[in-house]
Amino acid sequence: MKTMILKILILGGTNFLGPHLVEEMQSRGHEITLFNRGTQNPSFFPDVEQLHGNRENDLSALEGRKWDAIIDTCGYIPRIVEVSSRVLKDATKHYTFISSISAYENFHHIGIDETYPLAQLDVPDKEEITEKTYGALKAGCEQVIQSYFSDRALIVRPGLIVGPYDHTDRFTYWPVRIKEGGIVLAPGNPRQNVQFIDVRDLACWIIDMIEKQATGIFNATGQKMTFETFLAECQEVSKTAVNVEWVSEDFLLEHKVQDWTELPLWVSKERNMPGFLSINIDKAVSAGLKFRPLSETIAATLDWNAQRKNDGLKAGIDRQKEQELLKLNMKLKL
Repeated sequence: MKTMILKILILGGTNFLGPHLVEEMQSRGHEITLFNRGTQNPSFFPDVEQLHGNRENDLSALEGRKWDAIIDTCGYIPRIVEVSSRVLKDATKHYTFISSISAYENFHHIGIDETYPLAQLDVPDKEEITEKTYGALKAGCEQVIQSYFSDRALIVRPGLIVGPYDHTDRFTYWPVRIKEGGIVLAPGNPRQNVQFIDVRDLACWIIDMIEKQATGIFNATGQKMTFETFLAECQEVSKTAVNVEWVSEDFLLEHKVQDWTELPLWVSKERNMPGFLSINIDKAVSAGLKFRPLSETIAATLDWNAQRKNDGLKAGIDRQKEQELLKLNMKLKL
C-alpha cells in the first residue's frame, strides 16, 4: 500500500536528529519545510523549502500556512514553545514534540516507564538551561504542547541518541578509542547496563508514527546491553587488537575522573541514577520501534568520524591521563 504524501514542517531540522528526519522523509516522498534561524548548517538540503525566523519573536514566515504534521526538534523553554504553539495550533492535524527521558523526576529506579513522575523546576519560570534544569524545562514544554494540541500530540522521550552527526561524541569516543588499539581504560563493572538508540532508527520510527497519526507519550531509547558487550562489538567492527582494562569506580572517583564526559556512558554511583541507562521502552517497541544491528551503528559512526573535520573529540579522557591512570592502577594491584 502506497503511503500518502504528507506536508511536514520541522522546527529546527539542521542539527543532529533533524537531518536524519529529513533524509527519511525524502526517501518516502513527503513534502518538507524547515523553519529555523538559518545560521546552523545552512547548506543542508538546498532542495528543501527553508523558512527563516525565530520561534520566540519572529514567526511571520509560518503565519497562514498549514501542514499535515509538525515535528518540533528544538523546544527547550516552555514560554518560547507556547509562543510558537499559539501560532501553529490551527496549522496542523498532528504535532510531534521531541522531548527527553531527562524530563523524569529522577532515575532512582530501573525500568522507568511513561507514567513515572516528571521533574519540576526548583525556581518557577527559570529559563537558564543547565544540567539541573534541562529535564524540568523539557517537562514544562511537554505540558504546553499537550495544552495546545491535546489529542493531536505525539511526545517522544529519547535517551542517548547516537550515530552520524552526533556532535556530543559521547558514543563516538568508544569506537574511535577501541580502533586506536592498545590498553583501553574502561569504567567500573563490565556488566553495567548501557542504552542508546541509533539516530536513524529513531528517525524512521518517528516518521512511521506520523504516517499513522499516532499520539501519546513514548520512551524511545534503545535496547539495553552490558558495557562489556558494547566494547566487544566495537572491537569486532574495528578488527583491532585491544586490551580492555576495567578499572574500579572507587579508583576513578578517587582520581577525579569525570563520568559521562571523560568516560562516556559511565554514570557513577555518586549520581544515584541506576535507571538512567535502563529505561522501559516496551510501549514504543509495541508501536513498531525497531533496531538495526549494533555493528552497523558502530561502523557508520566510525565512517562519519573519519570524514568530518574536527579538532578532536568533544568527549573522552585525555590519552596521557588514561595511560597514567592505568599504570597507577596496575601498581596498586601488585
